[in-house]
Amino acid sequence: MWLLQLLAVAVTVHAAYWMEEIAHQGRSSFNPDPNYRVFRNVKDYGAVGDGVTDDTGAINRAIQDGNRCGGDSPCVGSTVTPAVVYLPAGTYKISSSIIDYYYTQLIGDPTNMPVIKGTPDFSPGTLCLVEADRYTNAGYLQFGSTNVFFRQIRNIIFDTTDVQIGACGIHWPSSQATSIQNCVFKLSSRPNDVHVGIFMEEGSGGFLNDLVFYGGLYGVQFGNQQYTVRNLTFVGSRTAVKQLWNWGWTYKSLNIIGCDVGIDMANSNVGGVTLLDSTFTNVNRAIITDRNPANDTGQGSFVMENVRFENVPTVFGGPDGTVYLAGSGDGVGNWYVPQGPYAYFGSQPLVFPRPPVLVQGNRFYERSKPQYEDVPASKFLSARTFGAVGDGITDDTKALNTLFLMGALRYNEGVVVFLDAGYYKVSDTVNILSNIRIVGEGMSSVILGAGSKFSDINNPRAVLQIGSPGQLAYVEISDIFVSTQGGTAGAILIEYNVRTPASSPPSGLWDAHVRVGGFAGSQLQVAQCPKTPNVATVPNPDCIAAYMSFHITRTAGNLYVENSWIWVADHDIEDANNTQINVYAGRGLLVESASGGIWLVATSVEHHTLYQYQLVNTRDIWMGQIQTETPYYQPNPPAPAPFSAVNVALSDPDFASVCQGSDNTFTIPWTPTGSPACGMAWGLRVLNSHNVVIFGAGLYSFFNNYDTRCSTRTAGEQCQSRIFWADDNMGVVYNLDTIGSVNMVSRSSVDLARWAENFATFASTVAVLWL
Repeated sequence: MWLLQLLAVAVTVHAAYWMEEIAHQGRSSFNPDPNYRVFRNVKDYGAVGDGVTDDTGAINRAIQDGNRCGGDSPCVGSTVTPAVVYLPAGTYKISSSIIDYYYTQLIGDPTNMPVIKGTPDFSPGTLCLVEADRYTNAGYLQFGSTNVFFRQIRNIIFDTTDVQIGACGIHWPSSQATSIQNCVFKLSSRPNDVHVGIFMEEGSGGFLNDLVFYGGLYGVQFGNQQYTVRNLTFVGSRTAVKQLWNWGWTYKSLNIIGCDVGIDMANSNVGGVTLLDSTFTNVNRAIITDRNPANDTGQGSFVMENVRFENVPTVFGGPDGTVYLAGSGDGVGNWYVPQGPYAYFGSQPLVFPRPPVLVQGNRFYERSKPQYEDVPASKFLSARTFGAVGDGITDDTKALNTLFLMGALRYNEGVVVFLDAGYYKVSDTVNILSNIRIVGEGMSSVILGAGSKFSDINNPRAVLQIGSPGQLAYVEISDIFVSTQGGTAGAILIEYNVRTPASSPPSGLWDAHVRVGGFAGSQLQVAQCPKTPNVATVPNPDCIAAYMSFHITRTAGNLYVENSWIWVADHDIEDANNTQINVYAGRGLLVESASGGIWLVATSVEHHTLYQYQLVNTRDIWMGQIQTETPYYQPNPPAPAPFSAVNVALSDPDFASVCQGSDNTFTIPWTPTGSPACGMAWGLRVLNSHNVVIFGAGLYSFFNNYDTRCSTRTAGEQCQSRIFWADDNMGVVYNLDTIGSVNMVSRSSVDLARWAENFATFASTVAVLWL
């Protein structure tokens, strides 16, 4: 009998999630406190999670511990105080806001999601259950919203149903390398209550996925430069999505059920919205727009593809109740085929066929970051346990290569390589040779290339090489960074060679980021690489920090990349004033995959000298929402400096030839000349590539020699002449947004669309671009 009872108890006991059980050996390598804790369980700080006890103080103590960046600190950003704040299963009642700090990951148990529940007396002086960037007494956000990076919230249920009148789940003004994943929002639907799931009013993001909203006045209120949002469900909200403002926004796989309004974008500050693979069921008005059929500017552009309506009386309507379209439609905006613009309202004249390789069922393929809920802690191979030090000083090349080899050899056992938080300095290439799963910790697991082998600009070398050319394998990598230290002009930070068989799901990289300069330990900060806008700049060799950031090679294929930020730092994150810096990296993301089957979901590439994205001799590529920025220092010096040698094998742009006879001079201070500088990086180049489908692209050029006046409408958007080049028969772009470029897109030496024809918000917007 006792044995049967014991077995019965064993069956009812919930197996702990691996994150609770593994040894936590992560470190913040450049934090002066050697005892700083990266991982913290809220139970260790006094949280009870019984649904009765007020756990506000305990959760906040877990976040605050360790003299971190946030709270009453004047800190505006730092990479030396990262934290994973873990919530085991339970109901955590709170009476005032959880104050999130910079570089924090709030992670719940995905196998039994914890609940953060506001009490009836929830403090009216705070905005949301989680305050990710609170307002100061002076009325400003504590962290500048466009510089809030490196944060996550996942696997948590937010419940405001007991809170009277006004409440929201998460206040989330955020930017790149941020995400909210796998969360549920339970909101009051009482008539007089104003409850919102996520309130976001500023930023330059970003990515949200796998969220469910019940009730509320608004499921979400969104205002941000650009975002990618995937797999959101709204049930019974009065308005599912309130679009406050944006330049570009991509929604994929929305499921809106029983709401009065689906998407309300009736605001003159809304640029372009793209919606695909979604359903509206029992919704009175699917889309509300203040753009009327007579409008021929870019403002309020809306494009949808593969969207189903069931029991929806009004597809497009005005804020005053006007019905523009009942039944179905494709969108509103300006289209080019490739000539234009032609204003359309209702149905597109052409629909680009979906490449079968990119589709699963009737939708474009999508897949969320794995969290390994079913993998026991015993199956995780720790880098620290395996001998890697991760202190940013010790050479961990051999240790990491040995670790990744072991992870590959034991792949069939279900093993996952765990890269504990830390900076793993490597003096030579780290190789991933076969099938493998790798997960980092707290977005603080950094492979740091340094030394002479990465310093020869004429002999580029990979810091992280994933697969050998032509290798068939399957790879999963999440929550890691690859970076460099000091002068590393020959470094290719990620070289991806793996071709995953079509019979297998695509390999995946989620939250796999490249960060070049601007962080503690990089030796590429204000002290080493100050900006020099008041003199003709000669690049400092010690600040040339990458040959290329990310190369998807000819032999690679069948790869899904999601929420990846490929960033050359424009400022020093550790500096109290976010002071700008001159750090140089040659090429951004180069895709040469001959077989194709590449998804680039919510990716951003910024501040590379020659280009941000370049597609060459490839096919079947899905991109959206992509975002780029031209280096702030250009044209001082102009591209291609300091990468003067044209690498024909990599199809480098030849600025010397293209810009022959053009004006690359600049004035101090900047003055409009009517002839924008030619020696400026491309945002996107597409060469001899086909079946490229882009659902949202924001290509921005804000500066000439650190002066923003060139990007204004008054100045004529003349930071640069061209920003997007496409060869014939490329594919299609939905909602192209540009800033600071006279021409929005050029093909075969012909400029097809100009900013002035399509002005919208601060950006200019083309709804449909058939190339």
